[in-house]
Amino acid sequence: MADQEVIKHVKAAISTSRDKNKSWQVKLQEILLEIVIIVFAVSLSIWLHSWAEGRKDRQDEHEFLVGLKQDIGEDMQEMQSDSLSNELRQRYSEYFERVGSGEKLNMDTANAYSWVFGSWSTIDPRISRFEALKGSGKLGIIENKDLLNRITELYAKDFPLIRNLNQLASDLKMNHMLPYLAAHAELDAKGAITNWDVLLRQSEMRILVRTQGSLNDNLAAYGKAIKHCRGILEEMGKEVGGAR
Repeated sequence: MADQEVIKHVKAAISTSRDKNKSWQVKLQEILLEIVIIVFAVSLSIWLHSWAEGRKDRQDEHEFLVGLKQDIGEDMQEMQSDSLSNELRQRYSEYFERVGSGEKLNMDTANAYSWVFGSWSTIDPRISRFEALKGSGKLGIIENKDLLNRITELYAKDFPLIRNLNQLASDLKMNHMLPYLAAHAELDAKGAITNWDVLLRQSEMRILVRTQGSLNDNLAAYGKAIKHCRGILEEMGKEVGGAR
């Protein structure tokens, strides 16, 4: 509608400029009036368009943050569970390392802790919502830029770091630890390892156990990501309500 009004007044200004029955002073006044009307109509049209776009951006932002709040909350719960498992792996690995250094072996304890040699954490964060908004080039709809920076750091730095560290742990166990145990372990009829004292004091096994036990970086990465998630959720709670 505004476009039609602009066209109408442009035509009126042109018509006035060609009117031979009017003095140039009258023409100038009428043309200036038409120009004022045109400028007002264009400005109004731009303002209305910006207002509509801004309103839609706020709606899209709210919808995005509500969904992302749920994604990050679920990711944080999984990381908290993984972090507890990693702490157990580190503690049990330290036991095997002490046995390798000469501490007396407790066979029941060794067999109870042996699961650490074949387990590792994985993380599959819910990134599709964030990546979709990022791919659309609309991350800017998030007005709270501090919150946006926190979210971006979580997805661009924290999650990839944890994935890489988990992959290192997986490679160590799949390609070195488990093949070594398969080649050197002696089993009883129930499948329990009977020669832990010999295995754990071999140089290669001691190196593997020590490397496996070096989960400080992994634990630190999980701790940092969990802390970031908690801060993001608190900030989102202020934006959309219902902080977790």
